[in-house]
Amino acid sequence: MSTPGVLEGIERDAYHVKLPKRSKFAMSGVLQPVDLNVGRSPARKRARYEDLNDSSESGRWSLNRSDSSIEDDNGVGRLDCDVEDVLTDDDTIFCKNEPSAIDVSCVSMTPNTRNQQLSLLESSLTKDSLDKLTLGEYDALLVKKPVIRPNSKINYFDLLSDEIILQILRCLPKWYLRDISVVCRRFNRLTKDESLWTRLDASNKHLYPGDLGQILSKQVIVLRLARSEITYPPIMSDCKAALHDFRSRLLYLDLSMASVSTDSLTALLSKCNRLKKLSLENVPVNDAVLIALSANKDIEVINFAMCAGIMEDGLKYLLANCRKLRELNIAWTNLNTSSIQYLCKNLPTTMDRLNFSGCRKLLSDKHVADLVTSCPRLRELDLSDCTTISGDSVRNITTLEDLNFLALSRCYLIPYKSLLYLKKIYSLAYLDIHGGYYDADEMKMVQEALGAKVQINKFKFSSVARPTVGLRKSSIWNMRVRD
Repeated sequence: MSTPGVLEGIERDAYHVKLPKRSKFAMSGVLQPVDLNVGRSPARKRARYEDLNDSSESGRWSLNRSDSSIEDDNGVGRLDCDVEDVLTDDDTIFCKNEPSAIDVSCVSMTPNTRNQQLSLLESSLTKDSLDKLTLGEYDALLVKKPVIRPNSKINYFDLLSDEIILQILRCLPKWYLRDISVVCRRFNRLTKDESLWTRLDASNKHLYPGDLGQILSKQVIVLRLARSEITYPPIMSDCKAALHDFRSRLLYLDLSMASVSTDSLTALLSKCNRLKKLSLENVPVNDAVLIALSANKDIEVINFAMCAGIMEDGLKYLLANCRKLRELNIAWTNLNTSSIQYLCKNLPTTMDRLNFSGCRKLLSDKHVADLVTSCPRLRELDLSDCTTISGDSVRNITTLEDLNFLALSRCYLIPYKSLLYLKKIYSLAYLDIHGGYYDADEMKMVQEALGAKVQINKFKFSSVARPTVGLRKSSIWNMRVRD
């Protein structure tokens, strides 16, 4: 027979099942008449039965501490199961029809199979209780955590209009749109919407053959390709831009210091006829490029600074068709004498800012006289490093009544006394005469003659027609290139 006191302690610790507070099974004495099956009890609380041959007693239950296989138990804390009794996903029988639910059973009841669980339940409850307890009722007693299951059949993007999705896509970087376009047909259609490609910054990039054609096909309006490498051919036959009747919406294009061949540049400009502002700084050109550019009759700003290959024939096509030019930077382009003469006589009267610096020994006083006659509305003129002009050019410049900025740096043949005539220009606010060819006394006399309203040597570099000035790397001509 078993000792009641010992069994009661063992049964309370090892076989306590979590029941509702008002359950009729949580009554006193329900576990007392149970004949415990030793082989099915948890290993950590398993009592060893000792058969004492030399004792008058037939046997007794023992929790002998001297047995090395039994770990010490002080009766406090949670009793963890052995490794061999750990319940796995395949062993659990609780809510088999709901694999994602989380079932919690008694911490010490961790058998490996369904039969062990049911046997353990039978050994801890009376027959009357077992008859009343069905499997469904047993599952109802288990503690479960609610699990929210996402319904994968609902596509919430189908509930949104195209306008809302486009607004979301507009907040993403451009390089993400290519990955999004392969998600589904609807996303592929929306990522090609022209409203997403109004502005594009592809500077410092390597464009493979056909990439530029893909960009033009998206109808970009503001495009920055500064310091990019464009591989020939720029336009392939598999894009919309290759169509004969295609015309780009491109208005503002920055190709400053880009690595592009004249053939690629000609192919690009032949697709554009609406350009307003263009920068080709330090990019080689030829007559074919200028002829293709002349189709943009509304162009207002051109930056040719440090371009090589500008000849008189190309200039004739350009200036004959582009009569709305307001800003032109043609500095350090190694123009020959005939090209300089043609420019000075045929520049449009709409010219507002002109940079003609770097002509050195080729620009003469006669050319300056023709220039101010052709462009009487000039507000900014840069003739720096034109070493052959003299004081006569300064007298001709004084006829420009709207002149606000004048640069005559390193024009060594202009005496300081000739600069005193500039006081006739009431609108003059800035004068640059860098180069150190005037001493301090002469500079002082010029400043006194012009008055305090004229600031001398305020700027070191010209900003005429240049797309970016200073640290504004995310804009061209004060327009953003990044959304």
